[in-house]
Order: sequence, then C-alpha cells, then structure tokens
Amino acid sequence: MKDLRTIFNHPKQSDPERDPHLYDWRRPFHGKDDAAYLNKLLKRRNRRSSPERISFGSTRYNGFENIRKQRVFFTATYSKSIKSHKKYIRDYMPQKNKPGVSEEKEMFGVPPEDYLNNIAPLHFKWIISPESQNVELKLLAHTIIKHVENLTGYELYWRGVIHTDTGHHHLHIVVNGKDKNGKSVRFPKDMIKNTIREMTSNIITNMIGERTQKEIEATKARLPFAKRWTEFDEQLKEMTGKIFINNLQPSLVQRLQFLESIKLATKDNLSYSLKPDFEEVLRATGRYNLYLEEYLKSDLPLRLFEGGNITGKVDKVINFDRDESWNDAIIIRKENERIYIPVYQLHKDHLEGKTIRIEHAAGGTNRNITNKDIRIVDNKNRDISMSR
Repeated sequence: MKDLRTIFNHPKQSDPERDPHLYDWRRPFHGKDDAAYLNKLLKRRNRRSSPERISFGSTRYNGFENIRKQRVFFTATYSKSIKSHKKYIRDYMPQKNKPGVSEEKEMFGVPPEDYLNNIAPLHFKWIISPESQNVELKLLAHTIIKHVENLTGYELYWRGVIHTDTGHHHLHIVVNGKDKNGKSVRFPKDMIKNTIREMTSNIITNMIGERTQKEIEATKARLPFAKRWTEFDEQLKEMTGKIFINNLQPSLVQRLQFLESIKLATKDNLSYSLKPDFEEVLRATGRYNLYLEEYLKSDLPLRLFEGGNITGKVDKVINFDRDESWNDAIIIRKENERIYIPVYQLHKDHLEGKTIRIEHAAGGTNRNITNKDIRIVDNKNRDISMSR
C-alpha cells in the first residue's frame, strides 16, 4: 500500500530548460490585417457551429432563443461614391429641407471638420432602431463605436444623428472608409450580419435591463399581424389542405384572419386555405417594403425574379432616395404575369415602357442586380444603351 501511495506523491522537480516566462501574459500584436484576421476567426467559428439566423438582437444558446434580451433592428449599407458620401453628411443625416421636418437635426461624433478633412469615397451607413424607445440613442452610438474600435483595432472617423420623423425614433451612423491612422476600414460580412447586431443587443440590454414579461407578451401579440414570414407561418405551412380552426391556438386563428385580409388565404365557413404563393409573398415583403402593396393592386399575378436571364417591357420603376435604395425595383410585364426585380441603387432614368435585358443575375431576396446589369434593347434584342 505504501508503494501505491508513492505513485501519486512525486516530489516537485525543477525544469532548468523551461522558460520561466512561458505563461506570462503578453499583449497581442495588432497589425494592418486585423480585419482580415477577424474575418478568418469568424469563418472558423461558423464552421464549428450550426448555422442560425440572428435577427433583432436575439441570441440563441444551444438552440434556445434568449427572449429576454433587448431587440434591435440593424441594417448596413455602403457606397464608394465621394459625391454620395458628402451629400449624405450634408443633406440626408441632418434632414436638410426635408418636408415635415421643421429644423435640421443635430449631429455628433468626431468634430465635423476632422471628418470632412479626411473624407474618403468609401463609407458605411448603419441604421439602428431599438425596439424599446427608452434607450438614450446618443449614448448608444458612442458605446457601439467604442466596442467596434476595440474589436477591430480601428480608430474611426464617424458621425451620428437621431431621426424622429417616423413613429419609431432611430439612429443613423456613418463611418468613414479610412481611419485616423490612415488604415482602410473594412468590415467582414459576418461581423456586420451577426457580431455588431448581437453586440448592440447586449449593449442595450446592459443600458436599460432585460425585456419585461409585459414587453415580451406585447411583442407576441403583434406577431400575428406582421407583414413578413413568421413562426406562425412555419406552423401553418405544415398543415396541408384546408385548415380547420376548431382546435387551433387563438394566435394562429388571428394569423389566418390577417392572411385573409391581405389576400394570402381564403375562408370557407370554419376553415381556411392558404394561397400557393403565400410564403414567397411574405418572405419578399419582409425584405422589400413595397412588394405586398404591388402584389395587392396588381392586375396580373406578381412574382419575385428568380435569377438568370430576363427580357421584357418595364411596367413600373420603384425608385427611392439614394440613401434608401435597398427598396429600389423594376417590375417587368409579361403576357400572364408581372415580375418584381429588386435593384440596388437604381439610377437609370426613363425606363418605364422600354424593353430591357438582364443576364446571369442572382434572384430571390438577393440584391445583387445593380444599375450596370440593366441593358435597354430594341425589338431585335440589340443593346442600345450605355451603362451609367
């Protein structure tokens, strides 16, 4: 027994060859490729974990959503036009001469002269809209920028503004494409899609606390009337044929009633039938604000462009201000249908009534079609346009 105990009672032995500073903490070196290295780490993380969509700042742990975290809408776009950049700073952010806005909005961030003296063509535009209206948005902007700088190593030139012209107050931030050290600013796609949104949700939760049960219930109460694809629609999709309401949850009945009101379902006594295209319409509407409006008033069936090649006459052009151009679109009329084609930053003039051709394009809810992909053609399909 004594011999057995000695197995576990080795005396401490010094190792003269071991580096005495082996486990000392060292500050990591940050080089010029910080963003590229971060992108690599994010990709590696995504390969290890199962893919999941994070929206409105919700977090999932082991497949369960943390519903108590504060929810936030976050969207990001960018442009490489110096003219667009200056106009965005000068007119759009302060809402200069905007109808219904009595006075220009006060901007904040780095001093305006510092920003303009270092302005670059590339710039990033973020819209941040917390679900709760109890958030101090100016403080939120400063905190987000500080976290992004810590994460990337950049020292950013940025400006922010709070817009109150809609029913929901929200924050606009513009980030210059070159930082204070002359480094080109780049944000990996995963960082925009997941990391910053998730980080913003955490910041808001720390600022005002977790969502109360009352707030959670209020959100659930609004969900049956959402003009987008929801968890209720996932459940309804599994119910083939006629859907009888006798044993349905009240929220599902409310959802069916709403779908009937927007012509995506029909009612027959105590049952409902879903339209074959109800999923396509709801997913498209969740991405493109005016899709449902066009769907409801169209004299022909309307469908979302699925990609590939298409030639047809332009029936309608949907063109917003350049800084809200994620909703731009062209509708082409065919013999028995109209096709909705989302276009990012459309700025071709006088397209209505003309025949156009688009080739090798991505479709669905992608926004990969741009102005240069649209060619005006004659009746023999010959290109008669010059891309601008």
